[in-house]
Amino acid sequence: MLAAVRLHRRAAFATRVPVDGGPAIRRDEAALIAKVHAGDVTAFEDLIKPYEGRVYQTVLRIVQNPAEAADVYQEALLAAFEKLASFEAKSAFGTWLYRIAVNYALMHRRATARAPTVLEEDLPKFNWLGMHVRPVADFAESAEDPAERSELRRALSEALALLPAVDRAVVWLKDAEGLSHEEIATATGLTVSATRSRLHRSRTWLRARLGTFAGGH
Repeated sequence: MLAAVRLHRRAAFATRVPVDGGPAIRRDEAALIAKVHAGDVTAFEDLIKPYEGRVYQTVLRIVQNPAEAADVYQEALLAAFEKLASFEAKSAFGTWLYRIAVNYALMHRRATARAPTVLEEDLPKFNWLGMHVRPVADFAESAEDPAERSELRRALSEALALLPAVDRAVVWLKDAEGLSHEEIATATGLTVSATRSRLHRSRTWLRARLGTFAGGH
């Protein structure tokens, strides 16, 4: 019986297309969660709608393959539905949903054993004051015209894809999704200090790489 119910839920979520929930609006998420607990599947769809597009983009950035990202995204939605009873509102529902999605995306990356991208030892090193040991060019200063900014955005996307999956997730959640360090820590399972360190290190590496790109050497 349980297997049949799970199959029905999987079929329902498999047809969902990630959409942008638009501007944040006040919603009684507790009431929606209560409806889901009472068996109203459509209430879960209403619950996740504001987060769908952003969560999918986060999964895609980690997985780096649209088809695989879609599968991981659907699995994450199904997991969130089945685990909703364990949600205790200690964090925002959106943060809780991010954590499930990020966890599934990282597990997928590990399972598919991608070739190494940027190795840990290749990322920036810092001195005891927390300062980068070598000067880093500010690539933004040279991006004055629209064509160059467009090219730099493309280069940034390519450079971001080279980062280790966890670091890429941290950068994306902070700089694209605007999550706080506390929310990122919850979503990734890292400590707050670890998210700060990884973000600083990754930003520095990206700036150095794009500074080289913009400088043409």
